[in-house]
Amino acid sequence: MTKVFTAQLVDAAIAKHARAEKRRRLLPARLVVYFVLALCLFARESYEEVLRVLTSGIPGSRALVRVNRSSLCRARSRLGEDVLETLFREVAGPIATPDTPGAWWRGVRLLALDGTQFDLPDSVSNGDTFDGPSTTGGLPFGFPQVRAVVLAEIGTHGVLDARLGGYRDGTRASSRSKRSVSWMARRSRRARSAVATRPPQGSSGSRTRTSTHCR
Repeated sequence: MTKVFTAQLVDAAIAKHARAEKRRRLLPARLVVYFVLALCLFARESYEEVLRVLTSGIPGSRALVRVNRSSLCRARSRLGEDVLETLFREVAGPIATPDTPGAWWRGVRLLALDGTQFDLPDSVSNGDTFDGPSTTGGLPFGFPQVRAVVLAEIGTHGVLDARLGGYRDGTRASSRSKRSVSWMARRSRRARSAVATRPPQGSSGSRTRTSTHCR
């Protein structure tokens, strides 16, 4: 994990959004960033277990034994979302080489745009912010859900861009965000290659551009 998200990259993102601690803390911002990333790798484990796995063998990690879930929640709240988004923007991008099987079609990089939903903790704030499934009468049931729209390489499944929204946000509407469109245009101009999008099974809409730039 630290090979991709280096300490220098993490510290730069923290400094950019002024999230560095002003006093010495048991849970400094850099550790919290890696903790949040580790939560993605160990999604079925508790907060305390993820922290134990993350810091096991590190000098001074015994002091973290007294850290509880509420402390970790407050640390995540202090960090905020901007630092993580900045890190994502720094590392996300095409990774296929000219020899990668299934990544190209007649010299054109193949990309897929698709959406999915993830369950969120069942809280009033999550329900108000993201909404979720409901009956025909409008009665909520199940968990609140966040919709993720992802642009990825077909040959490698590497993620180039992503956007998060509420349960009611449509895939097409989310994909038309100015940020996603401008990112694709910049990448295409930088690589001087066309972009072909092909919908995975269950998706709708496809578009292929064979010119050397994206409009």
